[in-house]
Amino acid sequence: MTVNGISKRIVDKLVDRSIELSQGRSVGAIGFVNQEGYIDSMSEIVNGGISGLPYRMLLGKVTSINGKSLLEAINQLPDNAVLITTNPGKTGLIVDTGGINIFNLPVVSLGVKQFEEAGVGIVYPKGEYFDLATKSEQIQIKRLAAKDMDEEREILKESSRLRLNYLDISQELEVLEREESELSITDIPNEEWELERFEVNSIDKEFVQELVDKSIEVEQGREVAAMGIIEDGHVVKKGEIVVGGMGYVPSRMLASSFTDISGISLREAYSETIPENVIIVHTHHGGTGVMHMGDAMAGPGTWGRAIIAIGHDKDGQVKGATVIETQDKVTDLADEYEEVGQKYYEVDTPEEEAKIRKRRFGIAQEYTDLCKPIEIK
Repeated sequence: MTVNGISKRIVDKLVDRSIELSQGRSVGAIGFVNQEGYIDSMSEIVNGGISGLPYRMLLGKVTSINGKSLLEAINQLPDNAVLITTNPGKTGLIVDTGGINIFNLPVVSLGVKQFEEAGVGIVYPKGEYFDLATKSEQIQIKRLAAKDMDEEREILKESSRLRLNYLDISQELEVLEREESELSITDIPNEEWELERFEVNSIDKEFVQELVDKSIEVEQGREVAAMGIIEDGHVVKKGEIVVGGMGYVPSRMLASSFTDISGISLREAYSETIPENVIIVHTHHGGTGVMHMGDAMAGPGTWGRAIIAIGHDKDGQVKGATVIETQDKVTDLADEYEEVGQKYYEVDTPEEEAKIRKRRFGIAQEYTDLCKPIEIK
């Protein structure tokens, strides 16, 4: 899909809302491209919260998100959808692939400076951009493995050269004096796109041992991970082990450990290539396997796949294994987290703000209650 331009009326609405909110807050909407290739309609505008633009709330203006992972919600969008966001303090130049990697849609950025629109940029999903994102992840991890300052310096030079490629991924989008059309969503599938949910009760001990052995082999604090397959509630290894960073595993590297995702977005990989009964398994060096909000969103919250954490000590002794399965509670908490993030800007007293902040921490803590201990056998 090629976008030829965007209605000035739509641009003005979004920019005006962003200016009204001030405080560096972005706003966003789902735009729709007409048959002539112009964005002339959009969904209801959504305000940015404490953690930026609330994607689930944004998608909820177009389709049902109740109980759905982010992937399931995105896959309900019609083919003519685009993601539109404002970028306060910037010019509309897009220098990252995060949006197209997750949404696999054209992403439009409206720059806002000095209380007015400062440029409109667009980036399209392209195979070369996805491969560029993979290379960026690999260099991040490569830096962690550097043995001395000279080696790290050379890796940082390589990273800087690669970052220059990001300056050319977007192009300017023409703003046209066209009327905004009434939103009419007719291309959403009648049948909802859903992933099957699986119960997890145990994990293969040899799989666990491989992960733990690799975890203690690399620097302490770095997570290692691999994909597994759920067979009658039991998880077995299916994919290569990936060594990640300090407390995280890069998303494209992890998906690539299961199958070749060259030239495709993460949305395509998890929608079309990676089976529904695949599960993410990773280590918690120094922990017992209890997970947090970040783990839940990296697995069932975003990709609709369960996630397992293996806790172990520095000597390789396994302390426990837990799973967060795909369930409505994961997405219910995610929805509330976004809603609370919006309310932060509506409070008038320190007491009200304290209440909001406590609830955000409370939501994050509730994710730990979703961890179910599983057997290692």
